[in-house]
Amino acid sequence: MKTRFGVASINALAGDWSEQMVAIRQAIAAARKAACALVVFPELAIGGPDLQDVWLRPDTSVYAEQVLTEIITETAGLTVVCGLPMAHDGRLYNVAAVIHDCRLMAIVPKRYLTPNDAELRWFSAWDFSKGSKFHHGAVMGAWNSTIAGLEGLDICVGTLQSHPTPARGAIVIEMNNRRFAPNLYREELSLRLEYSKKLGITLIRSNILGSDDGTHIYDGGGFIVTRGNMKALCPRFVFDRPFVLTTSDDEIPNGFDPSLAHFAKVGSSPKQADDYAFAEIELALALGLNDYMKRAHIEKLCLALSGGRDSAMIAVLVARMVALKHAQLDEAEQKAIVGQTLVTAYLPSRHSSSSGTQKAALALAQELGFSCPVIEIADIASHAVSTIESVANRQLSWESDDLTLQNVQARARSLVIWTLANANNAMLLTTGNMSEAAVGYATMDGDSSGCLDPIGNIPKTLVSRWLEWARQFHKIDALDFVFAQPPSAELRPAHQNQADETDLMPYPVLDALIEWFLVRRMTPKEILQCAKNQLANYYTNADDIEKDVKRFIQLTVRSQWKRARFANEFIILPFNIAPDDGLRWPCLQAPFRRAIDEMA
Repeated sequence: MKTRFGVASINALAGDWSEQMVAIRQAIAAARKAACALVVFPELAIGGPDLQDVWLRPDTSVYAEQVLTEIITETAGLTVVCGLPMAHDGRLYNVAAVIHDCRLMAIVPKRYLTPNDAELRWFSAWDFSKGSKFHHGAVMGAWNSTIAGLEGLDICVGTLQSHPTPARGAIVIEMNNRRFAPNLYREELSLRLEYSKKLGITLIRSNILGSDDGTHIYDGGGFIVTRGNMKALCPRFVFDRPFVLTTSDDEIPNGFDPSLAHFAKVGSSPKQADDYAFAEIELALALGLNDYMKRAHIEKLCLALSGGRDSAMIAVLVARMVALKHAQLDEAEQKAIVGQTLVTAYLPSRHSSSSGTQKAALALAQELGFSCPVIEIADIASHAVSTIESVANRQLSWESDDLTLQNVQARARSLVIWTLANANNAMLLTTGNMSEAAVGYATMDGDSSGCLDPIGNIPKTLVSRWLEWARQFHKIDALDFVFAQPPSAELRPAHQNQADETDLMPYPVLDALIEWFLVRRMTPKEILQCAKNQLANYYTNADDIEKDVKRFIQLTVRSQWKRARFANEFIILPFNIAPDDGLRWPCLQAPFRRAIDEMA
């Protein structure tokens, strides 16, 4: 009889010891019912992967070990491997606890690939060369399985690259939570299929589920592979359960991925590569929104619907979150819940287009199922301008006060939408994208207002591509009205034909410069050469390329202080420019001045 393995993904609030204990207990009970001999939980399933400096509190490891003690009593007849923080000899370690039949057998600390690992701020590295010690009566450190039927059990907490090569036929448990990034799951699964085939092993990979800290997202993408064959793939982006247990019952044909099978319940099943990538983005952001609302005890969201692409993407994501969470309901019932969840308004100034953006906003609201009242902000802005004119003893004009007159409208919108959010006890979402954040293209306390920016890590070109995909994949006809006009803040008089790409530069150029300057860290001179070679088709005058490269670098450097004040965002791409997580620059700086002067 073959031994049945289980892998459990847990979605419980970071540091909520009671919630985590209940979820783990339920998963253990489900594993016993499924006749599993071994069930594997994620790294730091107890505690959570993103507690950060809370890990340094001495009571954190105390509470974590109390949860472990409770769990041990639930494991009769089972082997359970579960991650948690554990204090030992005055140091804190990221460990896997191996429990068998109500007894703690071993504690395996995380292996670190380099001494510069980011987690070393919180956790100590275990020196495996000095052998093992005892902690709570169990072996702590390197360990050889003595469990009947699992003699080849090999625990790796950390990356497989840092782990000794396992013996052929071993059962290797890889505990190393991976934050979501598009296509990463399939890439890692492919590598581990090859790894397990080459070494002739069974590999069990666990991963946490949900948005633990309201910023990073985990898809719960665990799996079990044996000698190059898939035995189990965990459903990913699950909304409605505190845990997901998957067992190695049947072999899954290579090339078939059931991890997104539940997605087909509320839409078509993704088949093409682009469908898969865009569906993952949708699921990640929808899961993030769902967890954020649940953990912040929020029932409603508020959004200023401009008729543009950024706010349209967020509105669609909210509708998709509802559909995914309530897949058992029909479309009309889902729309009713969208209407109860999302509070919006269209906030025109004197320069907004009723035939363009207003038509787009109202059409999208009608199709998705929420109301969108039109609330004029012209009188509020005019009153603010006249008040300042009386104090300044002069008249403000577009010739001399362009930015001031634009910003007063954005801040009038902020006042109205915040008031609407408060009146409905709703959380205000802001709509900035990564392209605009890179160059500071936002009015502070205006369009930057809000508690959470779901698309803050998404470049503008990806926003447009995702919406084009959603238009076809989910058949959202109203998005045609959104695409009918170029992106614009609509803050200048209509005769000036204001457009974002006129104010800045073409978005494909802007996003390419972000890649070269911020991701690859190329010098301004290298960037200019790449721009001339790859971006010339966006320009009629070659001299404008150099102007835009210089202007981009100057704006990016000067805008760090703005980025430090932007709303929290979900991080789903491999790179982000959030000052506390991605782009750690001084708030005020001038290190690139000389490089810009030497660019030509």
